Amino acid sequence: MSPIWIIAKREFTQNILSLRLFIGLVICLALFVASTYVLMEDYEKRLSVHNAAEIEHWNALEAVKVYSYLKVDVAKPPEPLSVICLGMERQLGNTIKVSYEDVPTEAKILGGGNPLLNVFSAVDAVRMVQIAFSLFVISIAYDVICGERESGTLALVASNPVSKYHILIGKYLGGMVSLLVPLAIGWIAAALLINVNPMIEFHIAEWSRFAGLFAALALYLSVFFLLSMLVSAITQRSARALVWLLFLWIVIVFIIPNGAVYVAKQVRPIPSKSVVNIERAALRTAFWEKIMDYGAKHRSSSYFSTGYSVVSGSLPFAFQVLTASREAMLWYLEGARFYIPHRIEYAEQIGNLHQEYYRSLKRQTVLAENLSRLSPAWVYYNISAGLSGTDLRRHERFLQQAQDYRKALVTYMQEQEAFSSISWFTSVDINDMPSQTGRVASDEDTFFANITPKSWDDVEPLDLNGMPVFTSGPAWGNVALGGALPDLVYLILLNILLFLSTGAMFLKSEMR
Repeated sequence: MSPIWIIAKREFTQNILSLRLFIGLVICLALFVASTYVLMEDYEKRLSVHNAAEIEHWNALEAVKVYSYLKVDVAKPPEPLSVICLGMERQLGNTIKVSYEDVPTEAKILGGGNPLLNVFSAVDAVRMVQIAFSLFVISIAYDVICGERESGTLALVASNPVSKYHILIGKYLGGMVSLLVPLAIGWIAAALLINVNPMIEFHIAEWSRFAGLFAALALYLSVFFLLSMLVSAITQRSARALVWLLFLWIVIVFIIPNGAVYVAKQVRPIPSKSVVNIERAALRTAFWEKIMDYGAKHRSSSYFSTGYSVVSGSLPFAFQVLTASREAMLWYLEGARFYIPHRIEYAEQIGNLHQEYYRSLKRQTVLAENLSRLSPAWVYYNISAGLSGTDLRRHERFLQQAQDYRKALVTYMQEQEAFSSISWFTSVDINDMPSQTGRVASDEDTFFANITPKSWDDVEPLDLNGMPVFTSGPAWGNVALGGALPDLVYLILLNILLFLSTGAMFLKSEMR
């Protein structure tokens, strides 16, 4: 039998029968099941809100009667794997109103609830592994070498014809397997809980990513196990090794990620949002000055009907006109042809303004992310959020999809001549409108008496069957290539480096 296998079996048996591991098994099962159950309920609520909003959005579209009111609410459904890693799912918005008059640059949070409860952040399974179980690994492995050196067991093992590398590999394999057993049981329990929930649909892609999450978990805990072995090989006393490892754990899990944010804020400060608001207000003022100047130069004495009343025209800008004379319709059409291109141009300028501001936020965030990569804890959470589709990259993809959809929607409206015909503000045929030539204001009631429809209730909704449909798309392709894979490779390389360093220190150390 191989010496490595003998040592690994001994380590596994010793750990699996210890009280520490039994407590770990109980804690794993309890925390994984409890966390998954709580987040499953949260997911069900978010999915119900999303489905209700989708129905409301479709009902609103079916009621649109003129193109000026064609505005589409698009929403990103909650990610199924958010029950394991919530990530930024609840912090970032998930619904956007798409129209010709605004470029989507931010999303709003869908649904209500108590906003004061947002101060209590949910603890998902990945967060527990990141913090609690990394500490649990240290409590198991801090004396894996120095403890046996103190008791004389290590010298006894070394008296046999076995190399130090065999001892090191055996201890690593036996220790890691004994740690992953309770974690695997807790992971399987969470999977069973997810599988029996009818509202959570896991397909092959989701189960593959679920397995990937466990692989990332194993790599992350392996870092702390190897770090414990390294410190244990360097130090002579178990108590001293534990103190050093607790210090390193605090640095890795808390100080580096929070310190990275502080450094990023100092190195790459961002302009105040008030500056953006001031620039936006200036653009808005310039836009409306242009519109009002045009309106002042293009007044008309035409008459038009809104609802059941008849008023005289003053500004040639309308979004909804029930009936009017042919002259009034043409007057409003000319106004729309002036207003719409300028409104779209203004939307692009405002969109560029917000996107430039977001790029400054992104540069600061990227710096904080790169500095945080010194912490395996942050790298692990970044991998997990990426695999779960709950990270920032998924949100940015949703925003980009909304922007692409807006372009498709504007193209569709252009193809329907929404911007160049009276269908922009009315549903009537201009050829059916009587001329106002030769009439006077006193004839208004007679003039509109035979014009149909009499009210907006009589107007048929627009036929939007050819309108493009928004799809948020799957998260897998984006996260696999966008961010999770490089961090996964980094975590693997870190394991290799720690193992080689531990081997080098163990070879130099004495057995007694």
